[in-house]
Amino acid sequence: MTEAGLQHYLDLAERFQAERAAGAPAWLRTLRQEGIAQLARQGFPTSRNEDWKYTNVAPISGHAFCPVRTVHEAGVEAAVARLSLSGTGPLAVFVDGWFVRELSRLEGAPKGLSVGSLREALSQDGEALDVVVGQRARAEASAFTALNAALLEEGAVVRVAPGTVCPEPVQLLFLTRGDNTETLASPRVVVQAGENSELTLVESYVGAAPGVSFTNAVTEVVLGAGARVTHLKLQVESETAFHIGALHVSQGRDSRFASHVISLGGALARNEVHAYFAAEGGECTLNGLYVGHGSQHLDNWTNLDHAHPHCTSRELYKGVLDDKARGTFHGKVLVRPDAQRTDARQSNRNLLLSEAAMADARPQLEILADDVKCAHGATVGRLDEQALFYLRSRGIPRADAEWLLTHAFATEVVSAVPLASLREQVELLLARKLPGSSKEGRA
Repeated sequence: MTEAGLQHYLDLAERFQAERAAGAPAWLRTLRQEGIAQLARQGFPTSRNEDWKYTNVAPISGHAFCPVRTVHEAGVEAAVARLSLSGTGPLAVFVDGWFVRELSRLEGAPKGLSVGSLREALSQDGEALDVVVGQRARAEASAFTALNAALLEEGAVVRVAPGTVCPEPVQLLFLTRGDNTETLASPRVVVQAGENSELTLVESYVGAAPGVSFTNAVTEVVLGAGARVTHLKLQVESETAFHIGALHVSQGRDSRFASHVISLGGALARNEVHAYFAAEGGECTLNGLYVGHGSQHLDNWTNLDHAHPHCTSRELYKGVLDDKARGTFHGKVLVRPDAQRTDARQSNRNLLLSEAAMADARPQLEILADDVKCAHGATVGRLDEQALFYLRSRGIPRADAEWLLTHAFATEVVSAVPLASLREQVELLLARKLPGSSKEGRA
């Protein structure tokens, strides 16, 4: 990213800090200032940075993205009705990064569950959030996390009291209007799951219309002992938009966490997952699917930190890439010296549908303990000609056979999504995006 591009965001953050300092808790002012300092110190990443070797973020600097306060529009309300999941669970709607109460549905949440705006929570009881905000997602994690910290104001807070089982999923719907205002959204999602609680959380990032925008999101999830959290993320913003998202998870003793990331939109989209076992006995599942065409660039970066013994992790990421699209996967599993009896499995598979499509795969294991079971692997390939021949020998045209095999490849990840309403939504999106989907009966 150019110096001018970096300076734009530094100036933006400095103005923001000056305007928001009054009334903000001391820890929040410090966190914002640390974000500014870290961004100025390291700048935005380049391909010389190992973690960004295959992803060029310079295109973001070609736009002067700024936060834009949303006005209520009829078209937005229709988009919310179309994109919200079925059910009666809480729904919090954000438009261009700002919470819109009149479009949300927060009433009727079960006892022990609270869902609301981060901005409102900071004004009402800001000191209580000090124990979770910025504890895992530190400003030094990346320049984009630093930028999010520097502009931290709005987002969502989800709290689940100990022992509370949430029967319905909580949906956070982040909608971008796409009206060519070059909007910057910097949401921060904070999730606290108490001991032995259960929660399903859906984060949906959707473009209501084509347009250039930049979403820079950070989510922090803290699981108490025995807690069970399923986190589902759907990213289907405009294919001219930019999306950088980071999920930071801290797991308590015997907790269970599952992440399912579906990435379909964006000119450039990067999804990071940082999972940390803060105590022994935890289980973590990371699943991801990225489907790109045209000139899309879809980046996936995961880090599983086995810091304590007797923890289990399973990871499966799949990519489907057509035209000149490029997909990257960089997954690291770290097993620390005291993390004996670790059981970790990681797999990345990529399907290329054109000669110009590209996939980069970098699975990594760093094992510092001796009593472990760990494995990883990655593949990049094309459709199986034998399988194609088998289908064609049964009278199925080649185009249909290719579509069936591609859909079956992607469905392995989609079928693992435990929420039926989201699974159906993803299936519909895939049916429209996969090559050959324009045929009658598939859209």
